[in-house]
Amino acid sequence: MLKDCEAKDLQEFIPLINQITAKFKIQVAPFLQQMFMPLLHAIFEVLLRPAEENDQSAALEKQMLRRSYFAFLQTVTGSGMSEVIANQGAENVEQVLITIIQGAVEYPDPIAQKTCFIILSKLVELWGGKDGPVGFADFVYKHIVPACFLAPLKQTFDLADAQTVLALSECAVTLKTIHLKRGPECVQYLQQEYLSLQVAPEIIQEFCQALQQPDAKVFKNYLKVFFQRAKP
Repeated sequence: MLKDCEAKDLQEFIPLINQITAKFKIQVAPFLQQMFMPLLHAIFEVLLRPAEENDQSAALEKQMLRRSYFAFLQTVTGSGMSEVIANQGAENVEQVLITIIQGAVEYPDPIAQKTCFIILSKLVELWGGKDGPVGFADFVYKHIVPACFLAPLKQTFDLADAQTVLALSECAVTLKTIHLKRGPECVQYLQQEYLSLQVAPEIIQEFCQALQQPDAKVFKNYLKVFFQRAKP
């Protein structure tokens, strides 16, 4: 089924896999383990196919396939089967993680961005502690934290749009989850390394205080104002 696929074929195939995964969970783990990378390679192959610059229907097909891909990863992580990803080998795991970061930051599609932040916060929740996979804590600081700032600062990230506001809300959840799992180390990183290069000290202080508020809603509201002020 995965040989010589078109975007439409994959878009019909992925929801079926999602339903099976969500229903049977751990029972289908061996099957998922086996078909995970072949499915991803088929998706990547279709997404990387060149298309005419003005071909709107090809662009839309790719956008919908990208959404389906992230929905698949959300189903896997949300069904308690993150091990299916973790067991794919270091190189493949890194490739998958980088595609999630790209989905969160690079494509002006708030629906996909929201899904990507949901996946990232779930992975941080599962792997972000002291006993998480080797190298994941580094990945959090090198890629996930920057994604939480780079995505909302894009000109295409329109805070007047309802879907974009939902994506920002999941971005806030991701930052809160990182703080929950990494504690004072996360605050120290923001204060001394990441934010110190481009943000005034009093704003950094304000940001970190909002992040440490127990009420997640306070931070979500603060983050929206923060990025409204930060945009040129």
